[in-house]
Amino acid sequence: MMSESGMLDRLERLLRGLRYAGVVISAAALFGLVLMITADTLFRYALLKPFPATVEISQLVEPYVIFLPMAFALAAGSHVRVTMLTGRMGPRAAFLSDCLTYLIGVGFFATMTYISWISFWSSYVINETVLAAITLYWWAGKLGMPLGMALISLECAYQLVRTLRGGPAPGKA
Repeated sequence: MMSESGMLDRLERLLRGLRYAGVVISAAALFGLVLMITADTLFRYALLKPFPATVEISQLVEPYVIFLPMAFALAAGSHVRVTMLTGRMGPRAAFLSDCLTYLIGVGFFATMTYISWISFWSSYVINETVLAAITLYWWAGKLGMPLGMALISLECAYQLVRTLRGGPAPGKA
């Protein structure tokens, strides 16, 4: 039988892999977006041959750039935090504040995962397309949000458990 600590270590390794996968996919999407926009601008003004549907493709890629790295940012402790009050709290109050924050995060991001999944699935079922010069599927872009929301939901749950077990704050481990 695996100890509770061993199970948390395995969960940490799994989450670390998922976080890094999210960051790599996000970085690749952003890099591709930059290349596409640069090439489109060059072709549009130098050769008078713009790429079709550059704006629409950008809209489909943006959810991957925005939502996938959110769990990584939380784990690294790089999300924006207002510490005007929490920095002045004693250890017990800070502990309760952290627990409440992660609990609210789990609830909020799990709800957003569910809602965005329904939006993605509805789009996928009807094979929704973007009005563009080429055929693009909205569901391909809509998948980025539920994936990112699921990752940050898991990260909030993990950070809650870690805080309850007395672990260090994100970014301080």
